[in-house]
Amino acid sequence: MENQIPVPPVDMLMPKTANVAVAAINYTALVIVTVIMLRDGKRTQSWLPFFCMLGGVFSFLMEPIYDIVGSVWYPQYGQTPLFRAFNDSIPAWMLPAYAWYIGGQGYWMYKKFQSGLQVDQLWRFYALFWLSNLVLELPGLNLGIYQYYGAQPFKLFGFPLWMAMTNSLMPIVLGAAYHSFSDVLKGKAVWLAAPMLPMAIGFSQIAAGWPTWLALNSGKGLLVTDTAATVSLALSICIVYLVSRKFCVTAHVLSSARTRSVDRSTAHF
Repeated sequence: MENQIPVPPVDMLMPKTANVAVAAINYTALVIVTVIMLRDGKRTQSWLPFFCMLGGVFSFLMEPIYDIVGSVWYPQYGQTPLFRAFNDSIPAWMLPAYAWYIGGQGYWMYKKFQSGLQVDQLWRFYALFWLSNLVLELPGLNLGIYQYYGAQPFKLFGFPLWMAMTNSLMPIVLGAAYHSFSDVLKGKAVWLAAPMLPMAIGFSQIAAGWPTWLALNSGKGLLVTDTAATVSLALSICIVYLVSRKFCVTAHVLSSARTRSVDRSTAHF
C-alpha cells in the first residue's frame, strides 16, 4: 500500500551559527516582552499578563503535534533539543518564541478588545499578523534551521502561506477568549489564563488547518493541497468574521459610548 505521509528531510544538519543567532533573538524578545507585560500587570494590578506568558511556555509542548500533521521538520543533528516526541526534536528557541510571539500578541489583542476594537481595526490586525508571521519565519527557513516538506501549497521563499492562515488566528482568538472571560479571570481564578492559551492555539490551528493537514497527508500532490489550502483560507476568514460580529464595536457605538462618558463626567463636575 502506498505511503501517504510525506517523508521528512531526515539528513538535515542544524547550522550552528544560525541556530545560536535565532535563539539569542528569541530569548531577547522574550525578556523585552515579559518586562512590558509585567509592567502593565503592575499598572493594572492584574496577574493576567504573567499567566498569559506562562501559558505560552506550556504551549511550546504542543509543537511536535503540529509538526507532524503540518509537515514541519527541524534538523535532528547539530542541536540540543529541549525535548523530543514523535521522533521530532524541538529546538530550545521554540520555547521563547511561543511565549513572546503568541502570549505577547494575544495579550495585546485582549487589551484592544477591552478598549473597544472596531471591525475594520480587527481586519487590519489580521493582516498585520500575517505579515508578522512572514517576518518571523522567512529568516529561519532560509537559514536552514527548519523546513516545510511535502506538497506544501502556496509557498513563498520556502514558507507555505497556508500556515499564516492559522497562525494569524492565534492572537485574535486568544484575545477574544480573554476578553470574553474577563469577568471570570479575576482574583484567584486568573491562573486559568495559562491553560486557556494552549486551548486557543489548538482551536485556531485545527479550526482552519484541518483541510490542509488532511491534504498534506493524502499523497495526492499540489492540486489537492492547493485546493485544501484555499478552504483553510476561507475558514480562517470565517473565524475572523465571526469574532468581529461578536466582539467588535462599530465606530458609531464607540463614539456614543465616549460621548456618554464625557456627559457623565461633565454632569459630575
